[in-house]
This record gives sequence, structure tokens and C-alpha cells, in this order.
Amino acid sequence: MYPALVITLRESLEASLLVGVVLALVSQEGLGQLRRMIWLGVGIAVITSGLFGAAIIATVGSLHGRAQEAVEGLLEWSAAGILTYVLWWMSKRSREVSQSVRAEAAGLLGVGSGWALFALVFLTVFREGAESALYLGAASANSTAGSIATGAGSGVAAGVAAGWAFYRGGTRVLDLRLFFRVTTAVLFVFGTGLVGHATLALQAAHLFPGTLPVWNSGHLLSETSALGGALSALAGYTARPSALQLTFMGGYIAFVASLYRRPRTGRSLPIGESYDTLAYRVIRNPRFTRWLAVTMGVVLTAVLVVGFAQLPVGPFDNHGWVRLGHFITQGDDNNLLEFVMWIVWLPLLSLGTLLLGRLWCGNLCPLRIYTDAVRSLADRLHLGRGAATRRAFRMGWILPSSFILVTFVVKGGTLQNEARLGAIFFMAIFIVAGVVSFIFRRGTWCRYLCPIGGWLARIARLSPLALRPDPTACARCPDKPCITGTSRAGRCPMALNPSRLATSRDCLTCWNCVTNCPDERASLKLAWRAPGSELWGPTQPNLWESLFVASLIGMYMSVGQRSVVLSNMAWPFRFFGLIVVTTAAYLFACAIAAPVAGVSWRHALSNFGYALLPLEFGTAIIAMGDDALEFLKIMQPAAIALLAIGFAWSVYLGVSILRNHSRTPLRAIVAAVPLYLLLVSVLFVWLHWYATGTVVDLS
Repeated sequence: MYPALVITLRESLEASLLVGVVLALVSQEGLGQLRRMIWLGVGIAVITSGLFGAAIIATVGSLHGRAQEAVEGLLEWSAAGILTYVLWWMSKRSREVSQSVRAEAAGLLGVGSGWALFALVFLTVFREGAESALYLGAASANSTAGSIATGAGSGVAAGVAAGWAFYRGGTRVLDLRLFFRVTTAVLFVFGTGLVGHATLALQAAHLFPGTLPVWNSGHLLSETSALGGALSALAGYTARPSALQLTFMGGYIAFVASLYRRPRTGRSLPIGESYDTLAYRVIRNPRFTRWLAVTMGVVLTAVLVVGFAQLPVGPFDNHGWVRLGHFITQGDDNNLLEFVMWIVWLPLLSLGTLLLGRLWCGNLCPLRIYTDAVRSLADRLHLGRGAATRRAFRMGWILPSSFILVTFVVKGGTLQNEARLGAIFFMAIFIVAGVVSFIFRRGTWCRYLCPIGGWLARIARLSPLALRPDPTACARCPDKPCITGTSRAGRCPMALNPSRLATSRDCLTCWNCVTNCPDERASLKLAWRAPGSELWGPTQPNLWESLFVASLIGMYMSVGQRSVVLSNMAWPFRFFGLIVVTTAAYLFACAIAAPVAGVSWRHALSNFGYALLPLEFGTAIIAMGDDALEFLKIMQPAAIALLAIGFAWSVYLGVSILRNHSRTPLRAIVAAVPLYLLLVSVLFVWLHWYATGTVVDLS
């Protein structure tokens, strides 16, 4: 009843207001004889839309079993989509619609055709009535015919009365702006419920993959109770919601939130007005960050020695002298190196970067201290300043390629199960980094070659913590010590211009620029921002990085797969084959989206891939952090949560990016379809692997 009441109240009020505009114009022009044609158009439009709604409800009611659920699901998805677009479009163009109707009616009055006015009013009212019929048909899947009829009748009566009162001078009683804001919010809640019910129906019809229920709240609030039934009809409440149902509902909420957010807005909140705070005093102390890296180097050396020599430190299975409660390891070689590297370090590194940016690279990673020391040794031996990095390095393809190749080696062998092999692998990385630093300029390894940097660079773009300059203070600075370096700290190891820093991709957060910035200027500040806000544009898009995101989706699928068919494939074929498949799917999606958005294919490839990044990150944690998730016995709930959050976040970014790169909002929404189909396909595959379950037949 409640959805039908709100829907028909709003739609009938909109129709009443638009008809009122035409009637008022006719009265002003002294053409009262045309009112009969106007009311004739209204009457026929109401009858026609009523028959349309009755046909929808009768069709749904005549079906049974999976066919009924399939039709109900498709109808509810269609209704949710049309409802969302109409509400958003009306919120942006409500005044223009009224003006356009007035202008069109005035033109028809000049012609003097009563049948023209009839057609105008008929189409205007029928559009509102057909929309109401579609929504009521979708609502009928979860409500009785009596409640639908009662709610619809009450809504129409109230809407017509409100429209009449408004044009009879009741503007002070009825605040239209507040009314439409409240009903828009209520109808978006109803749209979320439609998405939830539609997903469950299509799962029951076996058109969507079945997933297990996330919880069962039936003992607290049954769907058959009065409150449960009302929440089910209005907001899509389900006592046993499936994982896919909650994921799609979250994605719908993210879609609406991004649709109503203004494009290219992302305000940062600086931490402190000056450098005279504890946080800045700590990070501006070069000794602090240097000793952090040295300490981490000592710890890493000790762990590598334990792994290489296979010292009996462990096991971590409640039988050795190191006891960790109920935790249990899944590794074959139960050694300290395996525990520290794969169960502790790797997940914390990824999650830490998501929260704090590349804090590891600039403050904790011993590789940076080591490569700087090697470069300093080369300088003392008078071997020059090091060779300049070639243009091929700077294009950005080597960094993602190195990460992919390292993953191929690690996951294709037994490095994560044999401590000695793991120790040799990490020592080999140190040797390669030393050779590169001995030959090339300072910072070459960290910026262009480090596979760990390739892993973290894109994640830092999602972080809510960022280092950004104050453009006004930097413009008044004559000597730019943040660029040239001072006696307190050296230059930026990544050779960046801190006064123009706009992205966290390459910034190591080593604090050199903050240390060198004078106290009286205090330009370079840490700031909190909306997570992922630098990708709303996105800021400084890179073709290779965008393609890298799409390729990694396939790589993680090859690592985290739980398919008998894929498991029987040769590792190289499965690994590189899935990378090729997902990259090709992204290329194809951009080829479709680019002309719709009105941009070139290369432009689409360079920008649209960032919409996939949050879901790619979620699958990365599942695939690469599997040892930790299994160790903690949270693999399945963690996988569901990561996939749901990643999917909703990707939907949000997709709308924002497409709106900033499309000629019109409608083009943006249509251009997003192929990208969203790619997202949904990836989501279905992962949920099939980690959350397969049976959805009860709802009919």
C-alpha cells in the first residue's frame, strides 16, 4: 500500500500541475471553450494508463513458478531503472519542464487547435500514468491487489487535491520543493527495495547465480509481520538476504549517490593550520623516518635468515612454542618467514596503503634506504650521476609488467609454501634493485621498476589521506626548497615537483618536501579527503595504469579461481589467458562506450579503467591474501564483504568518471552500461566461487 500511495501521489501531483499550467494559460487567453478538449485528453489518458497497469498486473498474476519470478524480476529492474532516471531528470529539469509545457501550449493556442491541446495533455498525463502503472506492476509482486488499489486510489485523490489547492492559491500551504525532495527520497528507498526483490526473483528463476544468505533475521522481524511486511514492500526487507541481493542494493545506492553528487568535487580537509603540531614535528624529523626503515631492514634480515637457514622458529599451529590461540596455518612450510611475509605483511601492506597511502614506500621499506646507499656508493666511486632513465621506462609499462611477472613466479611455484625459496626470492629482488640503482639515477627503481610499487601505486589513489600543496603559498615561494632540497632532507626521491602535486600515485610520503618547506609557509599539508576522490575526474589519468587495472582483474581470477576446469589448465595458459580475456573485454567495453560518451577510444581507455579499481582491489585481497584469510578462518565472509564493497565503490566511480567525460548526463548513463556489464560479469564469477548457495523459490 505505502509504495503505491507515494508513487501515485507524486505522479498525479506532477500531472495535475502540468495540466494546471495549460488550463491557466487557456483562461488567460480567454479561450475557455478549449477546456473540454483538455479534460477529454486527461480522461482518455487516465483510462489508457489504467488499462496498461491492469494488463501488467494480470500478466504477472497469470504466470507461475520460475516464469513468474523471471517476469517479476525483469519488471522490477525496469521499474527501478526508469524510476531512478525520471526522478533524477525531474529534480534537475522540473522548472524547465513547466516552462516548456507553457511554451508549447502557447504555441498551440496561436494555432487555435483544440485537438493539438488534446494531444499535448494526453501525452503529458499518459506519461505520468504509464510510469505509475509500471511501478505499481512492479510493486504488485510483493503486495496484494487490495492494498495496491487502496494505496493507488488514495495517492491519486491526494495528488489531484494537492494540485488543485496549489493553483487555487495554496502555495503557502504546500511547499512543492520540500514535497518533491521528501517524495524523491522515499521513492529512492522504494527503488532500492525493487532492486533487492528483483535480484532475489531472478536468482530464484536461475537467471542470476544463486548465492548463500548473509544472515537470518526472521526470529527478530518476520516478513509476515505487519512491520516486516511494510518494510518489505517499501524498502525491500528480506529476512534471509542473499549475498548478491545485498551487493546489488549497495551498488544501486552508490549509483544514486554518485548521480546526485556534483561532478569534479572533492574537498580536502588539511590536518592542522601550521607545522606546530605533534604530527608534523614527527614527520619533519628526518631521523625518525630513517630509523623506521633501518629497523624494518633489521627485522627483514632476521626473517630472511630464519627462512633461508630453515631455523625452527614456529610452528604456528598451537603445537610449537609460539602459540596463537585458535589460529591455524594452511602453509606446507610452517616457518616464521611464511607467517610474517604472507599472513602478516602482505595483507597489512595492502590495507595500510588503502588507508594511509604509500606510507610503506616512504617510511618503512628498507629497499629505499638500500638503493639510495648503493647509488651513493656509485657516486663515491666516481661513476657519474647514473644513466638517465630511457623514455620506454617513463611510459609506465614496465612497472605493471614487473608486478605481473613477479606474481606469475610467486603463485605458479612453491614460494609461499617453502621458506628457503621465499628467502631466495626476496634476496633476488634486493640484488636486482641494487644493480639498477648502481647503473641508473637515484629513484629509478622505486618509480619505474619496483613490483611492490606497482602494486601500491594505484591503491594509494583510493586512500583518504593525501599530501597536497597550498597553491597560494607555493606561488609566493621564490626558492622552492621542496624541489631543490635542503641540508635537512634531500630532494624528492621520485623527482616530483611537490608544489604541483595532484595525485598520490607516485608520492612515496617520505616527507622530504614537508621537511624542506619553511615553517612560515607551511604549504605542504596532510589532508583528509573522500576515499577515491582523485579518481572522480580522474586526476592525471595514465593509459598504462588504466589498462593495468583491467589486466589485474584477470590475473587475480587466475590466482583465486575455484573452478575445476580452470584448475586443470596449465598454469601459464590460465594465468596469461585470463589476463588477455579481461583486457580484451575492457577494450571492447571502451570501444562501445567511447562513441556513446563522445570521446575517442584512446581517451576512454585512459580514463574508464579507473572505475574498475575498487572491485579489482577487493579481488586482490581475496586472491593474494588467501593465506591470511584462511589462517583467520574468515575467507568466505571476508570475500563477500570485499566483493560487495568493491562493486558498490566501482559503480560510484563509474558514474562520476562517465559524467566528467560525456557530453550529456544521458550519454554518461548509457555509456556506463558496457562497463557495468563487465563489472557484473566479474562479480558473478567471484560470487560463484566464494558464495555459491541456493535461493528458495519465492513463488
